[in-house]
Amino acid sequence: MELYTYISLHSFVEGCMKPAGEPAFILQAENLLYTVAREEYQYGLSLLRKAIGEYEVQKGIPKEESKQAIPFFREKRRMLIGPEMDLYKLSFYEDGTFLPGKVKDSGLPYLRLSLDYEQLAEHCLFENMFLIRCKYDEGQVFANFVTQMEREYDKFFFDEEHSGFTADSRFFSLLCNACLEVKNPACAPEKEWRLTVLRNPADAGYRYEDGQLRPFVPISLPLNVIRKVTLLDSETEELNFSALAGFMQQVGLSPERYLEGLLEQ
Repeated sequence: MELYTYISLHSFVEGCMKPAGEPAFILQAENLLYTVAREEYQYGLSLLRKAIGEYEVQKGIPKEESKQAIPFFREKRRMLIGPEMDLYKLSFYEDGTFLPGKVKDSGLPYLRLSLDYEQLAEHCLFENMFLIRCKYDEGQVFANFVTQMEREYDKFFFDEEHSGFTADSRFFSLLCNACLEVKNPACAPEKEWRLTVLRNPADAGYRYEDGQLRPFVPISLPLNVIRKVTLLDSETEELNFSALAGFMQQVGLSPERYLEGLLEQ
């Protein structure tokens, strides 16, 4: 199986510069809570909150003891309660014809990269990264959250230090899953996958663009995960296409093998 991702030509050139050691492909994973629409990650969190309420109804827990209104975020921070860790993600898609809105509207030359799923998954396993498939079945997600409450409900509570978890609590993981994995069923045609990592804010990089300070972390992937490189609108990007072929040759990606339009038949 192949997964597809999109990257600007500028970012591809920067990311493929040979670092010290083995050639690698560097991508910038963006902080999920800064880069996706609020309603997107709030959708999954709303199902988790609803599941807490459903569990309380099933167990006859009185309203005055309810945990359903527990804050999920630190005060004045776009950061989940629990450990001081932020969520970073790269998006991939099963459908190579799906085109994200940011690519359509950018006006910049973009590449579609076809990546080998098995190679990518193996790399994530060894590098303590997570490659997850987004979930679009609302009923199934909700039922799973309710089931999780059987094990987790007594292990979390709210305190002002944002650390109201027992040592064996997985509630922070549930919050992360709700934000990262769960998407509205209307988005199901996207068939999105996400490569995700957790990082402390002090370990992130920051760049200022378009009036916003954006946190990111670099993700290094081996070149052998790449199966094909496609320059979108290559017919009107003749000079970029020609230069891209030379650049790929320079970094060890034979254009005759990897660049669509020059692929050997």
